Amino acid sequence: MTMQYTYNDKGKPIGVFIPISEWKKLKKKYKDLDAEEDGADDVPPSKEEIFNDIREGLKQIKLHQEGKIKLKTAQQLLDEL
Repeated sequence: MTMQYTYNDKGKPIGVFIPISEWKKLKKKYKDLDAEEDGADDVPPSKEEIFNDIREGLKQIKLHQEGKIKLKTAQQLLDEL
């Protein structure tokens, strides 16, 4: 497989470029790669979506402070990724 790496100004690799023919082979072998290409992540959220997410987060903080819900730890959030 022929790959080209991109580096930051300190020489640390930050990305990989693979030819489309190689990408197609990988997609055939790993069917779940197609889900990554649906384009949903390419559209930035609207202002309204951002504000709704912030409002929801503030509601969760308030409920946590009132003892009504328990929030996840940072480690639990990372484990979900």
